[in-house]
Amino acid sequence: MYPKGTQLKGKVAIITGGASGIGEAVARIFAANECKVMLVDVDEKRLERITAEVNEINECIGVKADVTQEQEVINFFKQAYEKWGKIDLLVNSAGRDSLAPPVSEVTLEEWNKTIGPNLTGVFLCCREAFRYMEKQESGGRILNMGSSSARVASGPGHSPYRASKHGMMGFSKNILLEGKDKNIGVTVINPSHVKTPMTEIIDKGLYDGNLPAYTEGWLDENEKREGIYAHCIDVENVAEVSLFVATRTPDVTIPHMAFYPTHKAHRYGMEV
Repeated sequence: MYPKGTQLKGKVAIITGGASGIGEAVARIFAANECKVMLVDVDEKRLERITAEVNEINECIGVKADVTQEQEVINFFKQAYEKWGKIDLLVNSAGRDSLAPPVSEVTLEEWNKTIGPNLTGVFLCCREAFRYMEKQESGGRILNMGSSSARVASGPGHSPYRASKHGMMGFSKNILLEGKDKNIGVTVINPSHVKTPMTEIIDKGLYDGNLPAYTEGWLDENEKREGIYAHCIDVENVAEVSLFVATRTPDVTIPHMAFYPTHKAHRYGMEV
């Protein structure tokens, strides 16, 4: 439970991927700071539970939708605006991990399944956010969840995921410039190795439910011995950074922020 505050009092946020992991954590800290929240997710059963829990903190609604489907994105933005009369914040947390093997073994299906939510979905949601925010004098803020993979390639394999995050970074840089005179801030948050359901299954040698994870040259010795999940940072770190970004005034631009487990400093340094 996050300490309650008033930093986002009166604000309205749409959070994709809001039923688990980073999206869920951001929803909880936003609601604890008096933000009205719409959670968007494809997992209807979990979405219902998390929406009910967040709604006990502050007003929250859940919408089952796929961010890769243009009309569904248009519809849930319209729903949020019709309910609350504005959209102040967008958090693009929906996404898919892809611990795919080297490129010669990557299928087109795997590529498309990753690019869809990680890049196309971000485009569709940001486009809709701009359509509403640029009409508001107060503008708004967009937070796109990246990863260390938005800036570096930390090992072999995983090319669909890294391509999607690099692409999201480039897209975000561009729309930051488009929003600067409209009071629309755009920030890429690049956390790496965070404790979420997505990272927990890597210790079973899997990703995306039951696909075999390619980890050669990616894990350090402690992670190989004890599992990667034990060496991830708590998701609350991402939520607290997101709250900080969301509460900046329009005269402040934060292009990107990066953080990761300290034991990864030898790999990432200041590069992410």
